[in-house]
Amino acid sequence: MKKLIIIGTGNFSKVVEEYARKSMAYNKEWVIKGYLKSEFDTPNDTPTLTSTVEEYSIEPEDVFICSYVNGQEREIVTRFIEAKGGHFINIIHPFANICSSAKLGKGNIVGAFTTISVNTTIGNHTIVQDHCNVGHDSVIGDYSHLYVGTLVSGKNRIGNGVSVFTGSVIYPGLPIGNKATVGAGSVVMRKVKENSIVVGNPAKVMD
Repeated sequence: MKKLIIIGTGNFSKVVEEYARKSMAYNKEWVIKGYLKSEFDTPNDTPTLTSTVEEYSIEPEDVFICSYVNGQEREIVTRFIEAKGGHFINIIHPFANICSSAKLGKGNIVGAFTTISVNTTIGNHTIVQDHCNVGHDSVIGDYSHLYVGTLVSGKNRIGNGVSVFTGSVIYPGLPIGNKATVGAGSVVMRKVKENSIVVGNPAKVMD
């Protein structure tokens, strides 16, 4: 049986552990081995397998998930683990609705009451939290994060390293460029350029 290691010891890591324990694969395909931390963790009381992720020696039965909410941190650590031969799995809450035609890469986290609709593609190491909707024929890249209650209407193209904060709505067919940020509660009615920050209803670029 595989052994799951959760990278990161922050608050969201406990959410990921809860998702994992409720997953249909828990105790069937894998069990939880423990936590690893890195330079991105602040000191806390969570016990870890070693002092740092760099010190950990990967074993053949290990599989990983990264709980960092920051996409850049997630990318750095997951690339490091993959370079050492580590393998990542998806953690999907059993109350998520993943359509049969949807395609998910590796290392993704999908929360409760979230729908990933038909012909949707999600890359690697992306987080889609609770109560989100990713509409049909949408594409989400790597290392992105849709926070709670995000609505992606359909036929959207969301790039790599994008953060869409709580309660935002993205109109159908609009692209969101790489490493863009959409502020909480925003209504996106125009395309969002890469590296930009938009907020409001309708969403506008911050100066």
